[in-house]
Amino acid sequence: MLLSVAPVSAQNDPTAERRESPPAGIDEMTVVGRYPGPPMWKVSSGTHVLWIFGNLTPLPKGLSWDSRNVERVIERAQAVIGEIQFSAPEYNPIKIIGLVRQARRLSRNADGAALVAVLPPDLYTRYAALHARYTPRDRSSEKLRPALAVQRLYDAALDDAGLTSDRQVSRAIRRIVRRSDVAATRLKFVLEPQTVLADLQEITPTAEINCFETAMASIETDLDAMKARGNAWALGDVEALRRFDYPDAQGDCLAMLVSAAGLDEIKRSVYAQWLAEAEAVLAAHATSFAVLPMRELFAADGLLAQLAAKGYAITAP
Repeated sequence: MLLSVAPVSAQNDPTAERRESPPAGIDEMTVVGRYPGPPMWKVSSGTHVLWIFGNLTPLPKGLSWDSRNVERVIERAQAVIGEIQFSAPEYNPIKIIGLVRQARRLSRNADGAALVAVLPPDLYTRYAALHARYTPRDRSSEKLRPALAVQRLYDAALDDAGLTSDRQVSRAIRRIVRRSDVAATRLKFVLEPQTVLADLQEITPTAEINCFETAMASIETDLDAMKARGNAWALGDVEALRRFDYPDAQGDCLAMLVSAAGLDEIKRSVYAQWLAEAEAVLAAHATSFAVLPMRELFAADGLLAQLAAKGYAITAP
């Protein structure tokens, strides 16, 4: 529950479609055909190179990604840093049943209150308008707690905009790595479900409503920009990608809930371990490969900037 609210030369020409407010110089378009995604960033330490592929979500539905550039790098790499993964240990059936019951209880508002009674009136009015547009047949969301109700609405809005959070590119890269003989490091963080469920009970109503409002604002104001970012990513237009901001409504919500639940150490641990692994592969191997969210390649406080601050040479595409 917690993590759910928490990242090619074209063979066919896309059809250009003007929008009201794309970034300067960018026309939105519907992506069809086969596209490369962005070129890779190069991090160097002497003759050793770490190639970083910038991933993005959401992306246009039906995108056919040409993975040949990534395949060529992985074929000659001696190490791969896999994407960060969260997982939970397996439990016996009795424990699973208990966790499911607890999760169902925590998915509802206290005392069975309806969403209209939990949210401030102006925020509920905004929600009701979007609900009528994107999920008019969904009557069960009214019984969900705010973070889960807005997640359902967010997913429906993406679908309506022709976007998807399906991580098909990530899965394709994992398949390429599995087919190769390269040594892959998996940054896997195990979260005990019982601990997460217990911490969910500590989330304050204020934190959850703030999360709700952040996701709502993203639906109201950022859908066109999401489409423009997705199309620029598909076309490999790095100059366009540089001009975007990379708001992350789901990540911001997760940060609010995680902070409220006292789990904010997770993010610091994730970043520290990734940086340590990047330095290790640069020291040990002539060629290595990694995947990062696009924001981490452009943000002033992103992981690429942190590598630059440590003295590594960064070559942008």
